[in-house]
Amino acid sequence: MPMTLKQLFERANLLKQRLREEEGSERYQAWLKRAKNVWRPYQPKKVRKKIAAVDSGWNYRMYGGFYLYTIRAMAVAPSSETVTEPVVEVDIIPMGVEDSGIRPELYMQGVAECYEHDLASKASKFSDIVLVDGSILARLNAMDILKKVRLLKDYVVYMRPLKNARNILFISKYSQDRRLIRGGVGDVYYINRATRDIGYTEPIISEKEGVMTSVFYVRLSENSDAMHVEVPAIVNSEYVKSVIDALYGTAVKGYPYALMVAHEMASVPNDLMDMVVEAAGLAALPTAREVLEVG
Repeated sequence: MPMTLKQLFERANLLKQRLREEEGSERYQAWLKRAKNVWRPYQPKKVRKKIAAVDSGWNYRMYGGFYLYTIRAMAVAPSSETVTEPVVEVDIIPMGVEDSGIRPELYMQGVAECYEHDLASKASKFSDIVLVDGSILARLNAMDILKKVRLLKDYVVYMRPLKNARNILFISKYSQDRRLIRGGVGDVYYINRATRDIGYTEPIISEKEGVMTSVFYVRLSENSDAMHVEVPAIVNSEYVKSVIDALYGTAVKGYPYALMVAHEMASVPNDLMDMVVEAAGLAALPTAREVLEVG
């Protein structure tokens, strides 16, 4: 076995031992106890609400001197019907994104999120609940980076209508937020190990860029993973219960079905990107990856 691979597996084994030692420590048990204490079991009531979900997808190809990118953003109902006009964009941006030093992935993510915010705002007028994949707090934090390009102005404009929007919820399954349990890793890790029943945590309030955001966790199905939820408004525990009631009947393995539909419909897989490249007349140009593969 090559030396580097041997070292990798040795390091991985050491990490496994360290994690086992951590799980047996007093502080780990204290974090689990805190997670159990903040969890509120709840028996949901099935209610019928108009639910929409918003997501976007993007892909790009790097050529000599520019990037070609494609973005799709959708607001859909669980039935796969669109609830407002979707967004599709195909364009090029120069290398270096206006010499800002921002990676093209972050730039395209920012553009896609602008579209998501606009779609969520529009869909909120026709829906009881609008679910958005991601974190509004993480997006507000990213605004400092986006100040380097003209995108910031657009980002702020699209963010503004979300303020105090009680029926727009940002959902994260893999949140790294540590403010509730204050443990060594994200809160959701301890909540998932300390509890397995349907329930929630009381909302806590966070403020960023003038936006008051309520943050809480919910679990929609027994033995499924909890979800991190952010609402750009001040809400209470009765509101959280109403969210569980509304989403409980639509959950697939604890995850809202509408978000699964939105993700599938908005994705831009490589085979679709290949067709975009062909339609744009760029199929004959070598991409940066092809250059690396020469020889």
